[in-house]
Amino acid sequence: MSLFNPEDPFEIDLISITERAAVFNVEIKRINAKMDNAIMSYKDFVTYIEAILAISNSTSDYWKLNVVNDNKFLTKKQSVLLENPEDINERLIATFEYHVVYNISYAVPVLCFDVWNQNGSRISLEDYWKYNKHLRDFNMHDTLTQTDHPALNRPIFAFHPCKTHEILKGFARTSKNPIVSWLSVVRHFVHLELLETYIKNC
Repeated sequence: MSLFNPEDPFEIDLISITERAAVFNVEIKRINAKMDNAIMSYKDFVTYIEAILAISNSTSDYWKLNVVNDNKFLTKKQSVLLENPEDINERLIATFEYHVVYNISYAVPVLCFDVWNQNGSRISLEDYWKYNKHLRDFNMHDTLTQTDHPALNRPIFAFHPCKTHEILKGFARTSKNPIVSWLSVVRHFVHLELLETYIKNC
């Protein structure tokens, strides 16, 4: 025999509260699942890169916002002295161009880059790997890859999106700017200089 009295307004309110709580819990689980999976919407991506641009403009760090076919992404150029860890006499001055782009398939930011030597010829992924001591303990093709730029539709090197997905999970709930937090982790793999100002603001 049911003890529920449909004419008792107090019991009706309890049922209503319970139903609303159940709906709320489902929504919380959905949000948490989204964060745990490190999914980032394009809208959030744009918000984060615009915050990076604002800091860059105030520190003369030379990040630029690009818009191509409604795709927004950041770019930055810098020169780096590369040394072969196995031969200290083997050095070259390389020019890097970094692109922070959005990957719609993985729903994460991706760090892409081009790298050239002093005569303007592009350095291959294999040669770049040779000059990077931070990559010694990793599988090259699981870490860096050549892909098509999502906005420019041309080949470019990239930090693998699967790795990005894994790293973002650690920052999804705590960072004010997960892109900065992620860049602070992966920058050594691609010789990217990241000012302390960005990290302090994330």
